[in-house]
Amino acid sequence: MSPMRRATPEDNAALLELFGAVPMQGELVLSTQRSPDYFALFELQRGTTEVWVHEEGGRLDGMGAIHVREGWLDGRPSRVGYLGDLRAHFSARRSRGLARFYGPVLEEAAERHGVSAFLTAVMATNSAALQALVRRKASRAAQPHYALLRRFSAVSVQFLLRRKPRPSAYTVRRATPEDVPAMAALLDADHRVRPFGYRYDLGELEHRLARWPGMEAERSYLAFDPDGRLVGCTSVWDPAAVKRYRVLAYRGGMRWIRLGFDAMAAVVGAPRLPAPGQDFRYFYLCNTSIAGEDPAIFRALLEQVYADHQGQGFHFFTLYLGEQDPLAPALKGFLLRRLDFHLYAVTPASRPRDQFPPGRTGFEIALP
Repeated sequence: MSPMRRATPEDNAALLELFGAVPMQGELVLSTQRSPDYFALFELQRGTTEVWVHEEGGRLDGMGAIHVREGWLDGRPSRVGYLGDLRAHFSARRSRGLARFYGPVLEEAAERHGVSAFLTAVMATNSAALQALVRRKASRAAQPHYALLRRFSAVSVQFLLRRKPRPSAYTVRRATPEDVPAMAALLDADHRVRPFGYRYDLGELEHRLARWPGMEAERSYLAFDPDGRLVGCTSVWDPAAVKRYRVLAYRGGMRWIRLGFDAMAAVVGAPRLPAPGQDFRYFYLCNTSIAGEDPAIFRALLEQVYADHQGQGFHFFTLYLGEQDPLAPALKGFLLRRLDFHLYAVTPASRPRDQFPPGRTGFEIALP
């Protein structure tokens, strides 16, 4: 009998413990906190989520989540998925108990939900995960197939010095409820051509505005060209109600960076970096669409977002930046930190696929 089973709300405490107990390692050691309700982040999203857990000796020692939604793939409406929250105690990794059942569970879920491909993100420095998940061996006949789609960075724009928006050809303002249809149309046209795009034509933006805590039209920014056409948008979302990053330790060079940053913060009145055991205050940029991938449009949006939120107690805001991203020049001059990831398309072992359309994907950095 398989020790894998579907999680229930009664598993909430054990899921929170395991999820927070497996940190992101590096010079900055972080733990992701989802209390008080592990399931809350999934409940914000449209679609279906299955959380699978692995037990050994009556103890939960491994977990993973499968989320399925309506999306775009190959230019056509399609059911797509995301694989995330993969965590395991050392005992599960050593016994490979979770690995033995991962492939069959995914195979069955893909068939049941009618999904041909999933997305997943793995930290570039997580060699253990890359070895266990991506490397293929003859002995792993049921292992899901991983195809590298993109390399990307979760870029954190640090709040420190005050900045005023520079003169630009583009006019930026906050959205109003009356702007929602135009913003949704811009996002829809963009995501239709993205592999794993979101169905903004089916009300994705309206759903986020209604269901995500703190998300409202006025938290979105719109960019207009000299002729008054909407050419860019992005939304500010603080996920603190459902997800936070807690500092566990500063190591190596980060200890010196912290000292220097805190000294400068004391001079300019910016918040100091959190001590071990404390959480960062941050927000994401999401619902981002830039006409023609023009970095000048993105720069105008970034300048206004930074100016409006500097001095509001946030340490940073986070955005997606792909390898050789045409929007990269927009970030010149900001104080940045990067966390590198690999974005994979995952297909069942029985239906492996290596080729996917080029271009920006529908991956939403705020949700994993």
